[in-house]
Amino acid sequence: MLRLAIILFLVFIGPIAAGAEDRRVAESLSFESATLGRPMDYSLYLPPDYYAEEATRYPVIYMLHGLGGNERDWLRGAAIADTVDRLIAEGMLPPVIIVMPDGGNSWYVNSADIGGPGDYETAITEDLIAHVDATYRTLDARDGRATGGLSMGGYGAVRLAFFRPDLFAAAASLSGAIFPDMATPEDVSETQVGLFRGVYGTPLDTERFNRANVFGQIEPLAAAGNAPPVLLTVGDDDYFELDRGAHALFVALRDAGLPAELRVTDGGHVWPLWAQEVERALVFLTAYLAPAG
Repeated sequence: MLRLAIILFLVFIGPIAAGAEDRRVAESLSFESATLGRPMDYSLYLPPDYYAEEATRYPVIYMLHGLGGNERDWLRGAAIADTVDRLIAEGMLPPVIIVMPDGGNSWYVNSADIGGPGDYETAITEDLIAHVDATYRTLDARDGRATGGLSMGGYGAVRLAFFRPDLFAAAASLSGAIFPDMATPEDVSETQVGLFRGVYGTPLDTERFNRANVFGQIEPLAAAGNAPPVLLTVGDDDYFELDRGAHALFVALRDAGLPAELRVTDGGHVWPLWAQEVERALVFLTAYLAPAG
């Protein structure tokens, strides 16, 4: 009888424990975005103790994908869930929630008024954050949020933090597609103009680009004294030569007396580099976040 009881216990308890584990990482969840007028997808990572600590609230890192990517990229391309689990187990990272939204090819700017992909900046900063804070046990405050991203998402992470410093405590850009302000459309190549996918108008509206760009926010952030610290990391063999933009932004931030770090590492514009550098980015971001509690 005792053996039978043990077997029945394992049969009934096993799936429950496995189910709790499975629910910690989910691909392609969705919610209704009022801004986009349709569902917005996102993937999710919850820390190991999320279901055990029913009263604990956790900081959130919003990780943005690159051009042509989607909400599954960080999970599949960088195995970010395994990385965060390992870093938490090693004591390198506190428990944290990771949210990975689908930003389309939006460059994380608002572009609906010119027929672009949509108002993704508003969809993330208003709709997505409100949904996440209402659905999961988050620290609903500036020091409970940070953002990071790669390539297009690296640019998006910095600009979201710079335009909404009330929402994000820090930002990390991995091989961010960062460019100085433009005097004319010829300041970037025809290939790059094509990659913008009309988010700054067709033909490219340089004034619109400059208004949305991160460099124009440096002076207001310095004056307000609320600049989120920024980590800029990029490979020395980046195919798009994005080390130039990272260095230009770092120098501009340093000259303005704003907190920034620059790391140029060995590698190209590739997933093996981002899978490695995301560890540095996560440790950097959580240093500016309030702990779970």
